[in-house]
Amino acid sequence: MRRLLTWLWLVPIPLTFALELLIGSGWLLILGNIIAVALGLPILIRAQLRPVRSARPEWAVLGLLVGLALAAVAATLSLTTVWLSLAALAMLARAASGRLSILSIVVLAVANVVCPLVMADGATFALMVLGLVIAAIAIGLMLRSNDRTLIERQATAAEAERRRIATELHDLIAHEVTGIVVLAQAAGRSDNPDLRTTALTKIEESGTRALEEIRRLVSDARSDTRADVAPVRAASATSDPSSAAASRTPVATGPQALHDRIAAFGESATITIDTPAEVAAPVWPVLDRVLVESLTNVRRHAGADAPVTVTVTSEPTDLTAPDGTENCVGSDGPTTLIMTVANGPGSGGIGAGSGTGLNSLRVRAGHLGGRVSAGPEHGGGWSVVARLPLNPQVSYRTGENR
Repeated sequence: MRRLLTWLWLVPIPLTFALELLIGSGWLLILGNIIAVALGLPILIRAQLRPVRSARPEWAVLGLLVGLALAAVAATLSLTTVWLSLAALAMLARAASGRLSILSIVVLAVANVVCPLVMADGATFALMVLGLVIAAIAIGLMLRSNDRTLIERQATAAEAERRRIATELHDLIAHEVTGIVVLAQAAGRSDNPDLRTTALTKIEESGTRALEEIRRLVSDARSDTRADVAPVRAASATSDPSSAAASRTPVATGPQALHDRIAAFGESATITIDTPAEVAAPVWPVLDRVLVESLTNVRRHAGADAPVTVTVTSEPTDLTAPDGTENCVGSDGPTTLIMTVANGPGSGGIGAGSGTGLNSLRVRAGHLGGRVSAGPEHGGGWSVVARLPLNPQVSYRTGENR
């Protein structure tokens, strides 16, 4: 229906042409209408079909000027040519791209206002046409603004989709590939056949998971292209480019899953969890991503043999305002969960990273009202500390739902 409405400007053309034939407006006017329609209408239709591409409605101005000139010689007003001129002005304003477009708008607008002056009581008709010309140009500028907005939305959606794919590649596949490299290095340096067999088995499992994730990413990208849902995805991805990846990633839902992550890392890692029972569900996925990213970085920088200590504890949150007044809701106040992943020096990893993972963690924690910090430890180690609210659904400073 919307597409049909954009072509309604064609409806008056045969009506005005037939009306001027029936009332016998003179052969000069009819000839002018024929020239205007024959030269201008095909170009305007092409410009309608390709509003933001290479269509040049400027060439329609020549035929319209001839039609207006013949109507002026006949000392009358051609409704057909004026209507086509209004459509041309709107399209010119919509697709204006240089001096030729601006010159065409000015010349055509002036011609439409001046030509009626040769008629009896032409000033009244000239003022009426002037109002229509201004309205046509305004409509064209409005359509131009809509076109630019659409292009910007498409560009934003494409950028958001690229960020989503990059986030998923880092969060899912980079972790698996890092593990594969570390296991391959360990197997290559070991003479123990059992250790080599175990390493090869884990390499196969990690490679299979990585391939499955790559296939899923490619399948999702193709499905999104066919369904043309990029603008819808952009709205959510712009606010949180990592949320899409988080929603599809197998993540922890409780303490046991974190223990399983540590067990999969190796014997050099230990974990201690001491948290309240009422940890909100959205907190566990973020803790899981912090743990996975931290362990991946340990493998990459320090090596799989580096000692790793993970602690998850809780402490009351200090929400005292600078003026000394209390801002928390409830008598007990809120609680902050603190995950610390600290590692000592190891035999060396496979190289430096890009920092993308830590930035992604900060975004995830920030959306829950928390924060993530990382830095070197005394003695050559490294630590990552995540501080998250126990219940991220409530703002304890205002008491309002987030």
